[in-house]
Amino acid sequence: MNEASAGDVAAGAPMPTFPGAADGMLSARRPAHMNERPRVLVVDDEMGVRESLRAILQGDCDVSTASSGEQAIELLARQPVDLMTLDLKMPGLDGIHVLERAKQIDPDLEVLIITGYGSLDTAVQGLRLHAFDYLSKPFDSTHVRKLVGKALARRLAVRRMKTMPEQLLSSLSHELRTPLNVIMGYSTILQEESSDALSTEQRLALDRIQSNSTMLLSYVETLFYMAELDRGLLPVATAPVQLGDVLGRVGGELASRVRDKGLAWRLDAPANLPLVTDEEKLTRLVRVLADNAVRFTATGEVVLAARPAANGATLEVRDSGPGIDAELIVETEDIIAGRGTVRPPRLLGFGLRLAGRLVRALGASLTIAASPTGTTCHLVIPDLATSASARALASATA
Repeated sequence: MNEASAGDVAAGAPMPTFPGAADGMLSARRPAHMNERPRVLVVDDEMGVRESLRAILQGDCDVSTASSGEQAIELLARQPVDLMTLDLKMPGLDGIHVLERAKQIDPDLEVLIITGYGSLDTAVQGLRLHAFDYLSKPFDSTHVRKLVGKALARRLAVRRMKTMPEQLLSSLSHELRTPLNVIMGYSTILQEESSDALSTEQRLALDRIQSNSTMLLSYVETLFYMAELDRGLLPVATAPVQLGDVLGRVGGELASRVRDKGLAWRLDAPANLPLVTDEEKLTRLVRVLADNAVRFTATGEVVLAARPAANGATLEVRDSGPGIDAELIVETEDIIAGRGTVRPPRLLGFGLRLAGRLVRALGASLTIAASPTGTTCHLVIPDLATSASARALASATA
């Protein structure tokens, strides 16, 4: 794996900032690391592609290269990277698996897919796995710099958003919800009613709009729901629930993603496991944990298991992914214990922030155990029909 240096190739004319910085976007010299240059990893089995992109970007970025997927994953595990350019069609570990594993290492990593002339269909796969955009060969240096600048700007924005006060985020989410739904609605109409008249690039652009809008809307809905939980606007509504039905419903929602990734999905629960709890909140909680498991597992299986327990039930979500980071476990525990305002989370994604709140709302407990071979989330869910559980819930939500 080669580190960029001034003597490797002749660099193009230096640029003070990436295009877009003048519009309030990220300066190339001040990425997520603020006083450091952005770190870019170029992954391609063709030396010409690697060196072309290095020449275009090394004036403003620290550029590393990898000639294979295996080398790329090794480098990403060793050092932080802000943006990766990725060829999907490589021998050995292919680009799709590299993208999945890279997002496990750093969910905020921005990725640009490299495509050849007439091969835009391959870029669609990457965009559906939340790559930022695609670059077509042969490269136009101005377009490359502009696109890299926009991708780095989004990475910085996401990092900053995670450190913003959640009250401010919830008010922003209310303002964003309507325009996002309009964008998604019109793009769907265009896809369905104009499919024969659209070029490949136009279809790809609509796919990109749908993918990014769906992801952003999911963030918005999660923030809005968390704000309502925090304000006490969503009281616990208890009713008899069959836990197996909840697990089956979540499995059905995630089935297509599990199938697309080639994962095994196993549901291990008795047919009759009744529980009195808030079904909507419990379903959201199981969905968040199972969604995380599917998202960060590249190969192997995801297991949902449930068993009866004294005054309630236990539920486990197990996966064979790389194992959640210890600091994320601590931040989740802080949310559950009500320490989120005293020690605000810095790294925790919105999914686990919501999970922590739901565990607290349901009077449940969550233990997360992680290793390099997978993560196990162990839930103890009380039956809220018992007076002891009701008292524990009142104490937990006070």
